[in-house]
Amino acid sequence: MAWYFPVIPRVKRMFASKKEAQLLRWHKEGRKDNDNYLRHPADSTQWRNFNAMYGQFANDSRNIRFALSTDGMNPFGNMSSSHSIWPVLLSIYNLPPWLCNKRKYIRMPFLISSPHQPGNDIDVYLRPLVNVIAIV
Repeated sequence: MAWYFPVIPRVKRMFASKKEAQLLRWHKEGRKDNDNYLRHPADSTQWRNFNAMYGQFANDSRNIRFALSTDGMNPFGNMSSSHSIWPVLLSIYNLPPWLCNKRKYIRMPFLISSPHQPGNDIDVYLRPLVNVIAIV
């Protein structure tokens, strides 16, 4: 079983605020990118490769880039219990490095709860999220 929390309305709400919208464009408008230091994911080779591959997306300063992470846990603290919970988290990489991993900017788009860990079948749970993020 998975509980899904909408991503798009939360991102729209962030862009509705002038201050938040400015922070979300920092990766394009406020970052120094000419000193060859790796201070932010936007300075990485992969970010540049993605920009080269998807130029139209990269040229829009309002694009959103997420980091997805997940890890399972046993909510009852008993390792022999047959239940696990897997929160899936999205961090927004458009923000300045001192804000990327602040609690305010980390989203939990869904929570996987089941008697067993999802294992290799986690892609079944992630598919709706990937479809939604591709639209944003």
